[in-house]
Amino acid sequence: MSPIEFITNRFNSSLKQVFLWTGFPLRMLDNAVRLYATAVFLSVALSGSGLSLNMIIMLVALIVFGYSFLGGQWSVVVTDFVQFIIICLAVLTMLPLSISEVGGLGNFFREMPDDFTAILHAPYNLYYVITWVLLTMFVHNAGWSFIQKYNCVKSDRDASKLIYFVAFIQFLTPFLIFSPAIFARVAMPEIDNPRFAYAYMSFKLLPVGLMGVMIAAIFSATMSTLSNEYTMLSSVLTNDFYAQKIRKSASQKHLITVARLNSLIIGAVTALLAASFHYIQGFNLYDIMIKAFTAFAPAIMLPLLAGLLVRRVNSKGALFGIIAGFVSGAGLLALNIVLIGIYNEAFVANPEVNYWLNQGWTSTSIILNIAAAAGGMWLGSVFGKTPGDERERVAEFFKQLDTPYETELTKETHSPFPVIGFIVAVMGAGLGIVAVAVKLMYDRPEWFTLNIIASGILLVVGGLLWFFSKRKVD
Repeated sequence: MSPIEFITNRFNSSLKQVFLWTGFPLRMLDNAVRLYATAVFLSVALSGSGLSLNMIIMLVALIVFGYSFLGGQWSVVVTDFVQFIIICLAVLTMLPLSISEVGGLGNFFREMPDDFTAILHAPYNLYYVITWVLLTMFVHNAGWSFIQKYNCVKSDRDASKLIYFVAFIQFLTPFLIFSPAIFARVAMPEIDNPRFAYAYMSFKLLPVGLMGVMIAAIFSATMSTLSNEYTMLSSVLTNDFYAQKIRKSASQKHLITVARLNSLIIGAVTALLAASFHYIQGFNLYDIMIKAFTAFAPAIMLPLLAGLLVRRVNSKGALFGIIAGFVSGAGLLALNIVLIGIYNEAFVANPEVNYWLNQGWTSTSIILNIAAAAGGMWLGSVFGKTPGDERERVAEFFKQLDTPYETELTKETHSPFPVIGFIVAVMGAGLGIVAVAVKLMYDRPEWFTLNIIASGILLVVGGLLWFFSKRKVD
């Protein structure tokens, strides 16, 4: 059940159109931030190519759209697993190299700035952290992309296992991913822009060959996320809007064509939004992402959670909650932009003004937007009458929710892992060839060692995946 289908089954079909159009801005802004972050890394890697940051953004967007458009959902599934393996290899390689570069953890703690271990550091104070945790709770419990993953399992028990696994990964990965950038504070203190810390550390530590793997890993992470997002958003737009409001009698072939066109439009808008971030001054990527979620997440996520947990919330309550939260979020964001424009000089020069128009404004907006959405739901549910057919639908919904389920495969399917294993093994063989070429071209025996170890890992992992999963799954 998709988020849109949930709104239909829990509330009514009219509400899903409101939910559809208010949910799109958040997804588009989130995807644009991911695209921009990848382009920033690649701009360092391709600094001598003559390509501007905006050109790299458009190139990445075109590649992501190309393989999603041509391969469809199957290509997304296969590349997701391949990219996960590449990312793990790159991240696990960077961590020990970064520790070695700073002379070990002991030396890092001796050389780091005095206030580097402070749990709270201006402008991210306790007020900000509490509101950020609150916002993160909504994202992880009602985010569209997370819901899509939970739908891909066959039973309640498998869904529960997946949730625990996601929680474990979310707990572990920040240390693995962010540590090299943290170590850069000691290894490369001359870096002026922290946006490029991870990229500069990668170029300093990784040999020719593995650096290509790192670029592929960063690129892959974006492709994996954006391809899923493009597919999901296009599906929602095609099935829940076009097929029901514009052309109800459309054939499946026609809907596939429309879905591909929608993917193109979504990809183009995402790329344009990402390019616009380059001209925003005074904010880092994290602040931009949080402002986007602050403005729109409460309005679209709070009704989802309330509809799942609170039986008394009806369709009018959900509608009022979405509208109130969206108006509050958009209004506060617009006012924030206007005030920053008016007080731009003080925003840049005065730390206190900068805080209250940036982090402080974000924290306060989170509380106000949640209050607006919750208040709208309460008013609509208390003063709005619940129709009889809706009460029956809600009763049936919670009855199904309390009933354990297990999906049975209706036809024979084939595992994607043989293809995944083959691709990973080919990449390992390719990296092995690169390792030999690097040994012949450079007098750096440690480069050959690192490359050949990484090549062996990819070959082993690919071979195991192909060997153990080439049978058909019944």
